Amino acid sequence: MTGINQLIIFQDSITSLEEGDEIGIFDAEGITNSGDCSSETGELLVGAGVWTGGQLEITGIGSVDNCAFGGFQLPGWVNGHSVVLKVYRSSTGVEYSTTATYSAGTGTFGDLFMAVSELTLGGGV
Repeated sequence: MTGINQLIIFQDSITSLEEGDEIGIFDAEGITNSGDCSSETGELLVGAGVWTGGQLEITGIGSVDNCAFGGFQLPGWVNGHSVVLKVYRSSTGVEYSTTATYSAGTGTFGDLFMAVSELTLGGGV
């Protein structure tokens, strides 16, 4: 936990999910190193939850970069990066890419919060 958070609300209006689907929130170029200033980046899972058919709130963990002040970095999403959502469906054993419809927020990390009103599942990853 870094103390930097992003709330993403998955509304109960989503029709493409099955109960038990696992939702992953990713930053494709998040900070992955911890405790140093090596600025390593890559795809990083920053939050996850399991769909139960009702509204789901997931908190994504943001990065901290205090290297300019003699400190260090902590892993997480980076402000301004696009939110990447993936769904793992245990009934098929497949992880799906998604396209999200937002009723609040822009789909980039750093918003006060985001609300997803629909997810369209793409091809298996």
